[in-house]
Amino acid sequence: MKLTPAQISEFEQNGYLVVEGMLTESHVAALRQRTEDIASGRVDFPENCIEFEPGSEDGRDIRSLRKINRGATYDPVISEHARNPALLDAIECLLGPDIKLFQDQLFVKPPGGVEKTYHQDSPYFYIEPMALVTAWVALDDVTLENGCMWVIPGSHRGGPLDHSEPWFVGDRQDMRIPDSAIDLSNEQPITMTAGGCSFHHSLTLHRSGPNNSPDFRRGHATHYMTARSRWTGEPADKPDYPLLRGVEHPNCV
Repeated sequence: MKLTPAQISEFEQNGYLVVEGMLTESHVAALRQRTEDIASGRVDFPENCIEFEPGSEDGRDIRSLRKINRGATYDPVISEHARNPALLDAIECLLGPDIKLFQDQLFVKPPGGVEKTYHQDSPYFYIEPMALVTAWVALDDVTLENGCMWVIPGSHRGGPLDHSEPWFVGDRQDMRIPDSAIDLSNEQPITMTAGGCSFHHSLTLHRSGPNNSPDFRRGHATHYMTARSRWTGEPADKPDYPLLRGVEHPNCV
């Protein structure tokens, strides 16, 4: 699915773009089923890549899951999704022809699921330039009530901000951007129907609300980068990033 010049311009201006109907109903159904299979333990998946909602007691129930990390690395169904030609066509319009997979996450957001405060993705990623693009695919209808994502349009042009304020997910400490550093006057919600996709720049400020509905808000986020990217972390810690389209570049990731 090639993006139009107007869509590309919108992404460059705002740091995000919503495209409805990116995935077929059968593709969405397959990802939903795989989420349930991983949650229930019906398929092998590393336990250390599964996160649970704070206070969850049953770790093998989808209603207790918060997030599934690195599905494209360990699961063939999710790996195939990351290589979906429609997604890669759109990413090529935003990043160029040489595309690598950085990482992916499947957000379950069950009823009662907690919020995620404002942050940028790139400060968590040891990659330069800070110009990755996330394809966030809705597996359920995304609404204000069930914890949709919110963004600050144009915030990607301001560069990385300090994530200097502690924020806790249960007993686990994370970091957030202080509210005083964010202009909330223009924040916008991203609501979509199942099968839609939002693309956002890795420096775009975004958050999600709590799920105050009786419905799930499952979404899969695939983080893509250009093959010209550079690893900035410790050399010994550098992962191997699979090339999804195009060609390798010497001395790059």
